[in-house]
Amino acid sequence: MTRTMRSVLLVVCGMAIGVVIGLAIPALSAQQREGGGRRQALPTMEQLPAEVAQLKLLVPSNSHIMMDVQWHWTNLWFAGRKKNWPLATYYFNETRGHIQWLIRKSPMIRNNAEQKDVDISGIFDGVDTSSLAAVKTAIDAKDSVQFASSYKTMLESCYACHKAVGRPYIRPMIPTAQVQSIANMDPAATWPQ
Repeated sequence: MTRTMRSVLLVVCGMAIGVVIGLAIPALSAQQREGGGRRQALPTMEQLPAEVAQLKLLVPSNSHIMMDVQWHWTNLWFAGRKKNWPLATYYFNETRGHIQWLIRKSPMIRNNAEQKDVDISGIFDGVDTSSLAAVKTAIDAKDSVQFASSYKTMLESCYACHKAVGRPYIRPMIPTAQVQSIANMDPAATWPQ
């Protein structure tokens, strides 16, 4: 087959594909307009309360979000102890982000023991600019001694929040076992590539 014939054949095939697609798109759009597509109509005002209730069932509990915080904060300890500062930064950011998620979900938490609502958003604002910020500063400085000290101080801040919301029985501590053994904390690791 000559070069010219291949070029003509390629153009003809391209045109045929274009025609098929051009005919298919309006047919698909008409099907969607007639309700045959995957889009569902927006709920009516009468349906809205049930829709909102259904969505609320999908939101994780505060304890679930805090388990994520615990997981990331524990891994942060081991990454920092191994001086894997990029990984420590990652776990720090994940921890902070999950705490912020909890606060967006529940800015006020009920302290049932004292029968009062606690503004955890306000508590976090103070922690975020003090003890949590100190951990970030130690990570950025790659300072192991300051990291260990500020990590411990942050745990004390965590406990102060736990007490404020009526959960003094949740006592954080310096981790003794890595929770995720699949994550290699060694900054000199060479596998996998």
